[in-house]
Amino acid sequence: MAGGSSTSNDGNELSKVVRQLAAVAQQLERNAIGSGDAHGELFMKVTQSKLPTYQGEPDPTILENWLREFKKRFRAVGCPDNFKVGYATYCLRGEADLWWQQNEATIRALPGFNWIKFQEKVRDMFYPSFLQKKKVEEFSNLKMEKMLVTEYYTKFIELSRFSEEYVATEKEKARKFESGLTIDLQLKLWGQVFETLDEVYGRAAHLYALEENKKKELAEIEGKEKRKEVGQVSCNQQGN
Repeated sequence: MAGGSSTSNDGNELSKVVRQLAAVAQQLERNAIGSGDAHGELFMKVTQSKLPTYQGEPDPTILENWLREFKKRFRAVGCPDNFKVGYATYCLRGEADLWWQQNEATIRALPGFNWIKFQEKVRDMFYPSFLQKKKVEEFSNLKMEKMLVTEYYTKFIELSRFSEEYVATEKEKARKFESGLTIDLQLKLWGQVFETLDEVYGRAAHLYALEENKKKELAEIEGKEKRKEVGQVSCNQQGN
């Protein structure tokens, strides 16, 4: 009897352990499925509109636009850092895709590899130092001159991305932008302090629009006066 009772207790304990292990396995399976669903949902959010592709074009603007688009999407959906490289490399094509296939293992093995290091490596490959230097010089020498103020602003934004170390703050961007305006606009802004790029651009755009309207009005007045003079000459000639 005693032996039978012991055997029964051992069997009950074993069944209990088996049930616990089964419950743990089921929970792990549910967690894995849930994680997969979350990953899938996140991927759908990132790809909810047509994903930009990059083919390794030798134009740093194209590369920076491609990286910027993914930065915006990652920020919008709260993408975890460990998913970012995979999502971005999914959109590599042509030469860029071949480069990644050949170098992925080596690059991923780098200490502290992450999305930031991936950007550094892709820039090293497709945005070499001589191009970086060229873009920095272009930004450094940028002047409004005969451009519209809107064209100057657009060009400034485009080139400033390649010289972030020189205009690291909004105040530095504002100063650089103001120094490239026409002398006439700089004189009109004299004494004003701007904290952001958009502040100085907004003020300059307003002054520029006023000046253009003034020129247009003067041109219309001159045109009317010329037409009046021509009319008077014509009348005099007919009278003679």
